[in-house]
Amino acid sequence: MTNYTGSFYALIAFSLFAIHDVFIKFLTLHYLPFQIIFVSSLIAIPFTLLIIPIFSDITSLKPVYPKVMFFRVIILITTSACVFYAISSISLAEVYALLFSAPIIITALSHPLLREKVGWKRWSAVLFGFFGVLIVLQPNIFYLKLGHLAAITAAFGIAIISILLRKVGKKERVALVLIYPLIGNVLIMGCISAFIYKPMPVEHLGLSTLVGIFSSTGMVFMIFAYRIANVVLVAPMQYSQIVWGSFLGWLLFSEKVEFNVVFGATIIISSGLFIVFREAQKNIIIASPTSHTR
Repeated sequence: MTNYTGSFYALIAFSLFAIHDVFIKFLTLHYLPFQIIFVSSLIAIPFTLLIIPIFSDITSLKPVYPKVMFFRVIILITTSACVFYAISSISLAEVYALLFSAPIIITALSHPLLREKVGWKRWSAVLFGFFGVLIVLQPNIFYLKLGHLAAITAAFGIAIISILLRKVGKKERVALVLIYPLIGNVLIMGCISAFIYKPMPVEHLGLSTLVGIFSSTGMVFMIFAYRIANVVLVAPMQYSQIVWGSFLGWLLFSEKVEFNVVFGATIIISSGLFIVFREAQKNIIIASPTSHTR
């Protein structure tokens, strides 16, 4: 029963992430992603500091691997900006479908970067998954948008972050893994926002607050889920986001879910699930795209 409780927690987390993305999409109608990331991160810091003691403690602000932490924060900031931009310019279903290629990219990069042995079955899943990405993208110079490129860039960013986690293992403190990216967002996006900042009315500040709260709360549910359940029961729950994304995008933004997105996403998810189950058997850290970019 505990394992399935973990799956339920993960479903709650990904539903919160989907609603979080809806708030972002509303805000990007009025503001550039840099400002939204800055304001929501600034608001999220005190909230995150309040909830961290639930599952971790801050005995020291010094990372175990400072260089890896710095590199990870820079990649996370870049990845977040790409995700926010993608959400602003293409449908939520397309964003999620392309982000779901992250586990496939991780598997493709794990051999050259980590010297991990990747068998022919996982290589077949990688090729099958990239075929699904091509179907979603419909390679056509008149169709592709910068949002598609941003989502693919974010998927590569998530893959690199996961490879870094594999390299350092689980020695880094959870509290620092959560708080340092927020501080990085505030510092870097704050500098950029100084040149493009638009005053925000109360209702938009409220939405920005909800972005930070939903993100942090979703991460708490994810941490609890992975603590009490096997990875094979938690990681696949991330794919529920495409259902949320398709429904909310249609309901709130009149986004049509094209056949190529559904077909391509089905292929990507099938490949991702196969990789999740294969890597779980080998006790390898598995990427969770939507939680890595929070």
